[in-house]
Amino acid sequence: MAVLLICFLAAAVRILFILDTGVEGEAQGQPGAAAEEITDPVSKPEDSAGEPDGSDVEPDRSAGEPDGSAGEADRPAEERGESGKKDNSSGRENNGGACSAAEGESPASSSDAVRQPPRLAVASDLHYQSAQTTDYGKAFEKFVKEGDGKVNAYLPQILDALIDQLIAQKPDAFLLTGDITINGERINHLELAERLERLNQAGIQTLVIPGNHDINNYRGRLYFGEEETETESVSLEEFTEIYADFGWNQAISRDRASFSYVYPLRERVWLMLLDTAQYEPLNIVDGAVRQETLLWIRENLEAARAAGIQVVVSGHHNLLQESRMFTTMCVLENSSEVVELLEEYQVPLYISGHLHLQRIQKHKREPGAEGYGICEIVSDALSIPPCQYGLLSWTDDGTLAYETLQTDVSGWAERSGQTDENLLNFEAYQRRYVRELIRDQILDQTVRVPEETAVEMAELYAEIYADYCAGIPISRQAAERSEGYQSWARYLPDSNSFQEIKAMLKDSLQDNNHFLLPVEEWD
Repeated sequence: MAVLLICFLAAAVRILFILDTGVEGEAQGQPGAAAEEITDPVSKPEDSAGEPDGSDVEPDRSAGEPDGSAGEADRPAEERGESGKKDNSSGRENNGGACSAAEGESPASSSDAVRQPPRLAVASDLHYQSAQTTDYGKAFEKFVKEGDGKVNAYLPQILDALIDQLIAQKPDAFLLTGDITINGERINHLELAERLERLNQAGIQTLVIPGNHDINNYRGRLYFGEEETETESVSLEEFTEIYADFGWNQAISRDRASFSYVYPLRERVWLMLLDTAQYEPLNIVDGAVRQETLLWIRENLEAARAAGIQVVVSGHHNLLQESRMFTTMCVLENSSEVVELLEEYQVPLYISGHLHLQRIQKHKREPGAEGYGICEIVSDALSIPPCQYGLLSWTDDGTLAYETLQTDVSGWAERSGQTDENLLNFEAYQRRYVRELIRDQILDQTVRVPEETAVEMAELYAEIYADYCAGIPISRQAAERSEGYQSWARYLPDSNSFQEIKAMLKDSLQDNNHFLLPVEEWD
């Protein structure tokens, strides 16, 4: 026993020495044999040469894929020091296996002394739609009116305003948790990547994972004139090439079975980004974590635990049941299996999107249960008012603090010389926009109700819906006393819309825009 203890202490000292100095060395552990047998359906671009630092990297898009060779961190531990293992189908290097404590400095570590504590900006469901995809005519108007409140006409401007805001705030990284395009159109992917590059150039590493809208999407459309027309989507390989410099090339570990990877936010903090979308042969709404990916997750969490590194995990689909209103196609199909794995390693936080609601919840194995449980933050859609994003910060004592911030579109519009009054007064415009759009949809369902009463009912639904999406507490008692609510109960008590109102009110008892996770609750 004494000999084993001495060996263990020696290994621990070596890990700490490597992490502190950034010197690469041999891995301290071997990934499981099962992970070594994973095939590589992702025909992955090779790494950029050199140590990633998250700053001023100019992608070579003319060549179709970035140049460079895979780094040591991308191979399983037993392959370190050997020539890269090739996939015969693609001719490119396979990547996978666990991260090692010997991966050297993280991209942000050189500025740790200046930028403490780390901060991560988070946004989801941008659903980017380029102005090149539409003439804003009848086909576009019909598409928007049938939507859930996305400000489609101004999505490029919202993104540009957010990029300016993030550059001023200087977070360590910016995470986009999937559904980054409206319906996976290639033209939208290419333009989005071009715009996001400005953040990389400013030294703010953008991290991208796909959602259910982004890959192999047969619903991709262009909107010109009175009819929509099909347009080209992207495959997983094309997605990887387009977004290679947005986390994939900066990863210290990649999953061979999906677009999942580990990004070192700081030396002691890793971000694990999970591809939860299902898109082979075509995409579907439901999400799941692949069985091969679960093995990869375990290996990397094991390596992180051995090195004393905290891991925050993110995926597009929800880990927990977060809504009484949206009860299908939101939670991971194998969520219980994923929860069990993440809680085994006491992962403090899972960040998702997909739901288009701002939600925060702690997992409890049974009602009223106390003690450790993973927490989930669902970031609402950046594309839907109030067009907000989140800022996750680590305090000096290790506490995780989260808050939402609205994108300052009006300030951006004024600074950039815009003349569109909707942009210059965007806060008022977006509030009015989502309520009017949802109100008009509900009015179509109340045609048999007296007109004045129908308007009251529709406006109540729209008001509750807008606040529900934004994660704002709603007074259930005040809503139930309103004329609109009483009219719903009188005229359409069994309607789906009235049931949705009641579900939204039950879900809106707390503020979901602020969150504090003290270290003692999960450490």
